[in-house]
Amino acid sequence: MEPGTREFPCTSCGAKVQFAPGTASLVCPHCGSKTEVEAEVAIVQEHSFAEGIRAAKRVLPSELSAGGQEVSCEGCGAVSVVAGQAGRCAFCDSPVVLRQNPEPLMAPETLLPFGITQDVANSSYRKWLASRWFAPNDLIIRAVRHGMDGIYLPYWTYDARTVTRYVGQRGEHYWDEETYMEKGQRKTRKVRKTRWYPAAGTVDVPFDDVLVCASKGLPQPLAQGLEPWDLPALVPYNPNYLAGFSAERYSVDLEEGFKVAKSRMEPVIQSAIRRDIGGDEQRIVTMNVNYHGVTFKHLLLPVWLSSYRYQEKVFRFLVNARTGAVSGERPWSWIKITLAVLAVLVIIGIIVALSQSGQAPRRH
Repeated sequence: MEPGTREFPCTSCGAKVQFAPGTASLVCPHCGSKTEVEAEVAIVQEHSFAEGIRAAKRVLPSELSAGGQEVSCEGCGAVSVVAGQAGRCAFCDSPVVLRQNPEPLMAPETLLPFGITQDVANSSYRKWLASRWFAPNDLIIRAVRHGMDGIYLPYWTYDARTVTRYVGQRGEHYWDEETYMEKGQRKTRKVRKTRWYPAAGTVDVPFDDVLVCASKGLPQPLAQGLEPWDLPALVPYNPNYLAGFSAERYSVDLEEGFKVAKSRMEPVIQSAIRRDIGGDEQRIVTMNVNYHGVTFKHLLLPVWLSSYRYQEKVFRFLVNARTGAVSGERPWSWIKITLAVLAVLVIIGIIVALSQSGQAPRRH
């Protein structure tokens, strides 16, 4: 056993216990014995962004989870902390290898425990697949065969107060009358036009818990499809919650994550600027954003994940293991799409033929 590793044996039979989603218990899969996870009051602490880059607490994988060791995917490069053996990557279905001499990582302080069981997630998966009309017929068989993996995804959240100076233009609509020629006759009509006026100012927009998935194993749009998360239910980090699950090591670091957070803040700031400009239309020429009092949290959020290969491409399906929200990718069946297009063309042809026959002159 590595230094810092903590095992969670069953108190009745000694087998390895697992955290049971939707409960606060560790359950032995061998004899069914339950052990309650000690409840703690969550004290969610924000950390200075600058201080976090310089001197955040870091731990080894063996301290993150009982029996924890790092494995690296040979396909997508994702790095996960697992307890026990792992033969394939949960993100792309490629082989994984054990990492030697892993580097310390920033320790998460809070997480959301699994609240939805694998059976419920599998049911959502099958319903989602069945609703994809243009998916290949054998997709359900291929995807369900791979099953779903329970994994904690790493996330950053950022708080900030933004002060933005902008230069833009305010557009105000008015109606003008113009003349035009139609079939040799001069006519008039009213046309809406816009007068533009210079605008400039400052907007102050605060942000709280801007969420950024710190995984490169998943495209950001897929991860965002699982939102919103019930962050008020965060609990203090406890290795017991990882029993039976794996946790991905963050591959988007704190600074890179803040760049993603800025891109999510920008549309909100732009909306505030447009409201400040007023008028009927707005143009933003320049905006200079300053970020004050930036803080962050590092946390783990639970998902059920299935990844499978179809014609050498990787597709993924995720279930938010708290709310049941789903987000997924799927292949398209061009045979089904072609048949559907042909069917539509046939129907259009029949309608046109019937229409023309109904307009044909009757002979007396």
